[in-house]
Amino acid sequence: ELEAVHLNEFEKGVASIEVGIIADTKQPAAALHFARYLGARDKGLQRYRDFGFTPVEGDVWADVPELTIYAGSMLRPAIEETIKAFESREGVEVTRIYNGCGILVAQMKGGQHPDAYFACDREFMSQVNDLFPESTDVSTNQLVILVQKGNPHVIQSLKDLAKPGLQVGIGHEKLCAMGWLTQQTFKEGNVQTEVMKNVTVQSPTGDTLVNQLKAGSLDAAVAYLSNAAGSADVLDAIPIQGIPCAEAVQPFGVAVDSEQKHLARRLYQRIAESESKERFLRNGFDWKLEEPRFGED
Repeated sequence: ELEAVHLNEFEKGVASIEVGIIADTKQPAAALHFARYLGARDKGLQRYRDFGFTPVEGDVWADVPELTIYAGSMLRPAIEETIKAFESREGVEVTRIYNGCGILVAQMKGGQHPDAYFACDREFMSQVNDLFPESTDVSTNQLVILVQKGNPHVIQSLKDLAKPGLQVGIGHEKLCAMGWLTQQTFKEGNVQTEVMKNVTVQSPTGDTLVNQLKAGSLDAAVAYLSNAAGSADVLDAIPIQGIPCAEAVQPFGVAVDSEQKHLARRLYQRIAESESKERFLRNGFDWKLEEPRFGED
């Protein structure tokens, strides 16, 4: 028999109803399962509306949610362990597709929409900006010239890659961010025409170039510093000096049409934690993440 009158003066007087999971719980998957039920748009949130609450936009309920993330191949060593721990604690399944970002972008433009995308560089996030209108820069990775240990061909700069007889490997310009950045770096360094004469391999991933360099089929390769992580005993990395575009920036975005936005943002929060940061640093990345983070003011 009562009627609510909404006053402008009270618009800021809003209480946010939240559920938290104890950090040291012995049953994290079960507790999170219950919390997801409370916050599911087609389960718990329906009851909140019945009792006068204003529900948020929750995820679609699933007993075992499935999350799909597309990520550049170079990011795999930095995030794979974090994703496995996330799956175990949350009681969810994460399908990860690692590939060259040019390939991933083509798949998304062709109609395949993951819940999240971790790009090798901003350029390849901007190409699918309609799917990921908001993204956050997490890390950076430096292009370097990789050579056999001891640098037998005495390569010190981009210009040296044009030495007669050298066999050089680079990323494929249209298939991966590494290839696109390499071409931009060659152009800015005014060496593109000369160096491309020595390029014998254009690969969609840096790992392929590293393996060919180790096998001796390449004399040098332009790849990310992270590609050389763990190979310091057989490879040397020559910095590319004075060319700003030689640095790649890795953004993370959650798809605007994902039915598991909150879960995808929780994965992002795990990637943003200090333990994850240490994995990035160990694998040759630099850390760039700054506030604000997803879901925070």
